[in-house]
Amino acid sequence: MQFLTFPLRSLTLFYALLLWPGRYAFWGVVDTAAYYPALMYDSGVWSIRLLIAALAVTPVLLAINRIGRGQTLGRWLLPRRRHLGIASALYAGVHLFHYLRAVGGLGAVVFDLRLLAYQTGWASLIILGALAATSNARAVRAMGRGWKRLHLWVYPAGALALWHWYLLDWYTGRVLFWCAIFAVPIIAKWGLRRLRGRLFA
Repeated sequence: MQFLTFPLRSLTLFYALLLWPGRYAFWGVVDTAAYYPALMYDSGVWSIRLLIAALAVTPVLLAINRIGRGQTLGRWLLPRRRHLGIASALYAGVHLFHYLRAVGGLGAVVFDLRLLAYQTGWASLIILGALAATSNARAVRAMGRGWKRLHLWVYPAGALALWHWYLLDWYTGRVLFWCAIFAVPIIAKWGLRRLRGRLFA
C-alpha cells in the first residue's frame, strides 16, 4: 500500500511534476543557444499559472469544509499550497536569470526600469522572493501572526505579474484570460469565507 501512495506523498515527485512543463526554461540556463522569447514565455507563464494554483487551494479547502466531504484531499492539499508558491517563485527566478543574461549589464537593467512594464515585473519578483524565503516552518514560528499578513502580499504579487505580462505581450486577449482565471480563486475565497463551518484556516 505504501508503494501505491508514494507518488502522492513524495515532494520530490511533486516538484518534478511542477517543473516538467517548463523544462525548456530550465534547460536554457545551461544552453546559451536556446530561443530567448520561448525561455521568457515559459518561465513567466508557468510562474503565474502555479501562483494561481497556489491561490486556488484555499477556496478548495473552504469548499471541502462546507460540504463536509473530501477531507483526505484537503489534508493532502494544505501543505502543498506552500510548495506551489515556491515552484512559482523558482520559475520567476529563472525568468529573471534569462532576462539578466540577455540584457548583459546593470546599465541596461536601470535603463529598462524607466518603463512601467519592468517596474511591475521587479516589484512582483521582490514580493515573490520574500514569500518564498519565508515559506518554511521556522519563519512561521518566528513571525507569528505577521506571517499571514506578509503572505497576503501574494495577491498584489500576482496582480503585478499579470500587469507586467499585459504591458509586454502583444496578445492581450491571452493575458486577459489569465487575469480572469486569477480572479476566480479570489472571488471564490471571498464568497466561501462568508459561509459557516471551516476545518482549515
